[in-house]
Amino acid sequence: MENKHVGLISLGGYLPAKQLKENQAEKLVQYLRKHTQLHPDYISDIERSGQLPGTIETNYDGWESKPWYEAWVKSLPEKKRSNPFQGTTERRRVPLDPISVKESVVPHPMLPSDAETIAGALAIINAGIDPDEIDLVLSHSQVPDRPLPTNASLIQEKLGLRNAGAYSIDTCCSTFVTMMEVATALVKTGIKKKVLIVSSILDSIINDKSTYWSVDTGDAALAGIITNVDEGEGYLSSFSNSHGDRHDGVVFTERSPMLFKRAELGSDCKQHFVTFLNQDALKSIAKNAPSDLKYAVDQTLNKINYQIDNIDFFVTHQPVAWAGNAWREAINIPEDKFFQTFEKYANIATCSAGVNLLEAIENGRIKAGDNVLIASSGAGENHIALVMKIPAQLITNCQ
Repeated sequence: MENKHVGLISLGGYLPAKQLKENQAEKLVQYLRKHTQLHPDYISDIERSGQLPGTIETNYDGWESKPWYEAWVKSLPEKKRSNPFQGTTERRRVPLDPISVKESVVPHPMLPSDAETIAGALAIINAGIDPDEIDLVLSHSQVPDRPLPTNASLIQEKLGLRNAGAYSIDTCCSTFVTMMEVATALVKTGIKKKVLIVSSILDSIINDKSTYWSVDTGDAALAGIITNVDEGEGYLSSFSNSHGDRHDGVVFTERSPMLFKRAELGSDCKQHFVTFLNQDALKSIAKNAPSDLKYAVDQTLNKINYQIDNIDFFVTHQPVAWAGNAWREAINIPEDKFFQTFEKYANIATCSAGVNLLEAIENGRIKAGDNVLIASSGAGENHIALVMKIPAQLITNCQ
């Protein structure tokens, strides 16, 4: 039988170096050891420090302290040289994978599936539910462990979710919101009861520090649980659309770093990097960004006969420093109903909107019963907006 009241009851964010509450750290360590396949070095790090594994990378750490810094600034587009960091001050970085440190001459960053395991575990312990109650994992790894298969089943296995199916959803940076929409539909129709949604961006794996846009991106993973909620709470409306003519604006492509001098017999250092490929598509994305998101928001509100004044709070994606406020102004939301974390985390892609929601709740900016608008763009070019009345469970479980 259809259940009309479905919503988000829990969130868990793996944000490297974030300090956990004492009881939360203890519960997370216990859960990770009992239920998951996470490497024990990560778990010991959480137990010892009370923080999530990883570091905070400042502009000095990542660029200004490097011997190639002056060459990098000179290589930037002229209009960016006077302000090379574009409003970014820091970003989060995952630690190196402990197995690769011990067994490889070239260690690599944490695997995306490990970041997703930590986020998923946090969402489950924050909800206070038995992991066996989860009957589906929806996932999006903006950088997966490998191109095929995707991480969905690996997350299910690493989290020890014995009763859960698993599959992937992908609308790039807007995917967490898209998964909220899909999971809500599955629970509303009774096909599933409790759905774990998990997103991650491990930018450290695909970041070319010699590009001008590399300063804007960081690492994160985010998870949430969608299930039945009390009457009058949860999902209200959503709308999505796409502009496929801009699909090749932002891509992954194999190449050498932009700032690179190769020895004749040396490595070309090629790997998959984020690349701004089609300049015409990029200009169209930037030009239409406010109107595209406003259209998705307007269509979402129209479905339930809401006006923007009915919205109590707004969270969105943060691809660059100016984007969040440009979207806020386009839909006429006042500053006191808006929250973003760009200065702290930079662009965390598929995790951006959800992390802004989580931290707004943690900071007491959102309360039970608020009508919250969540909207995001994603490369492709995809747009989605969703309105939900915040369940009381979500506030309790996130604070």
